[in-house]
Amino acid sequence: MKMTATYEAEQNQLKERIAELEAIITAAKEKSANVDSFLEIVHTYTDIQELNAEIIRTFIEKVYVYQSEKLWSRNTKKLKIVFNFIGELEIPSNVKTA
Repeated sequence: MKMTATYEAEQNQLKERIAELEAIITAAKEKSANVDSFLEIVHTYTDIQELNAEIIRTFIEKVYVYQSEKLWSRNTKKLKIVFNFIGELEIPSNVKTA
């Protein structure tokens, strides 16, 4: 009886682990497909001479601009960019601009 109970418990744990691993694999495949789609768009626009609204809409899904903050006597704004297919990209706050 003890061996049967141990066996059944182990089987249940393995089934749960299989479900978790399948979810991880599915997410990885989806992420890979999204990256491939994004790279196809990048290859389409290899020689951009002028940035226009069509190109921006092709690459970017959303842009979040947060309220201005005054840090060290400079006004700064936090940006969050969400690209099509690859998701969110945060611009580091320590990047110096001209």
